[in-house]
Amino acid sequence: MEDEYFIADDCAALARQAGYHVVGPFASVDEARPHASGACGALIDINVNGIASYKLIDDLLEMGTPVTLYTGYDASILPEKYAHLPVVTKPRGCAEALGILCKQMASAG
Repeated sequence: MEDEYFIADDCAALARQAGYHVVGPFASVDEARPHASGACGALIDINVNGIASYKLIDDLLEMGTPVTLYTGYDASILPEKYAHLPVVTKPRGCAEALGILCKQMASAG
């Protein structure tokens, strides 16, 4: 889930090239929510169009879905309950975030 079109498109293209089925990208929490239950993994921005994505992150974690945060925010500002999640801070590349998510999904599966 990413509100910056070019970043979202690049991440989706990389995931497809790696052989993953990409359902998104989604530019809002409301767009992403109906697809959460079928997700095998999620690359999530913390702030999407001014809306915090914490509730969606909570839902994904409750379902046991691997989550990697790909955000412009520093990990130090995250609430403590998300300290265990991998965080890749923009402008580092989406490939790095996707690589981390792929490892999480392999470990979970």
